Amino acid sequence: MKFMTFKGKLTFVISVVLASTFLIIGISFNVIINESILNNARDAIMDSRNIITSSDRNNQRLFVSTQNFVMSQDYEAIHTNMLHSPHMMMLHRYMAEVLKNNGIMPSLLIHELRINNELFYVNIIENPNQSSQWIVLYVSMSTLANLKNNLNLILFLIMTFMLVVGFVIIWFIASSMTHPLTQLSHFARSVGQGNRKKDHHDFHETELVQLQEAMNTMVMNLDEQEQANRLFFQNVSHELRTPLQVILAQLEAYQYDFVNKDQTLNVIYTQGERLKSLIDDLLVLTRLESHSVDMVIEHIDIRDMIEETTSSMNVLFQEKNIEAHYDFPSRAMIISMDEHSLHKVITNLLTNALRYAKSKVVWKVIEVGNTIEVSISNDGPMIPSDLQNKIFDRFQKGDQGHIGIGLSIVQSVMEHYGGHVRVQSDEESTSFILTFKK
Repeated sequence: MKFMTFKGKLTFVISVVLASTFLIIGISFNVIINESILNNARDAIMDSRNIITSSDRNNQRLFVSTQNFVMSQDYEAIHTNMLHSPHMMMLHRYMAEVLKNNGIMPSLLIHELRINNELFYVNIIENPNQSSQWIVLYVSMSTLANLKNNLNLILFLIMTFMLVVGFVIIWFIASSMTHPLTQLSHFARSVGQGNRKKDHHDFHETELVQLQEAMNTMVMNLDEQEQANRLFFQNVSHELRTPLQVILAQLEAYQYDFVNKDQTLNVIYTQGERLKSLIDDLLVLTRLESHSVDMVIEHIDIRDMIEETTSSMNVLFQEKNIEAHYDFPSRAMIISMDEHSLHKVITNLLTNALRYAKSKVVWKVIEVGNTIEVSISNDGPMIPSDLQNKIFDRFQKGDQGHIGIGLSIVQSVMEHYGGHVRVQSDEESTSFILTFKK
């Protein structure tokens, strides 16, 4: 399917509008001129008619601005005025014949006749002095008609010239408007082909400058996203390859009886769990980025979720001799989230706290305006200030970190649901604070 270019469409539309405007002007001009000619002819004939039919004609001119001749009821021109020229008498005879052919009789109607390319307006009245005769009143409007035709020709030439000039001007204006759009279109196409250079064309229109800035920002974001994706896949490949290499090395060692069976199984189980954890985390990120339809929003009491998740990890708390403390309000703290995603956030934060805590982990839930804040604190070492700014980046590991994707998942989940997470750390404790919308 072929599409009209914006320049062609704009030129076509404006040209049609101009042509329509000129056509309306021309039609209106002709209507006004024709009405004026008819009115003048009507006034002249009616004035003459009134004079002829008036009972007091002693001091009146018989004919004011019209021509006339006497005609019999058989439509024979009767020339009583010897001043009539042969041409005039011939015209009267021809006019009488035309009146006869059209069956025109005395009445108040004024008729339009064209004889030898001349325009006449005609009216017939009965002769007040001779009942067997009629008087034909007529007025020639050929001069005005010719003037109208000449004006029409001049008007047509002027409008044609203006239309051509207007078309050329519109074409150049449309070109000046569409050329920047064509440049931006080529720029967008090059971006789609992998070019990540900014557009540096010099535009003067505010809207085009704004569009250019938006597209340049898009290119910058795409470049950053591509770099992040490349780094992400490099890290994922490394994290997946490391446990696989350990498993293969352990199996090879077992094959040559360098290690025993129990040791081999323990290594395989440990590395398998690490692989499973990494794959689960990657699936969570994939579900978040694809807005997966299996994420069902539920109304959850965050206090219950925290207690259930913490209780399920009692063995780890006991092994490390760490206590769990809760600072919850008495009323329910309801948030709307996908249960699986919320469980992942709580689990990742709790696992991270257990990794660094010395003696205790403290959960706290408070209501702040239209939000609910959940914090988990541990009495472990302080996070260095330079690390605090990038601790939520993917594969950013702490001193005792494993993969470095857990906190990144926490941030992704919170942002997906319109919340956010932040960290506060000093020499006494480290806290991760979640902010949920109610």
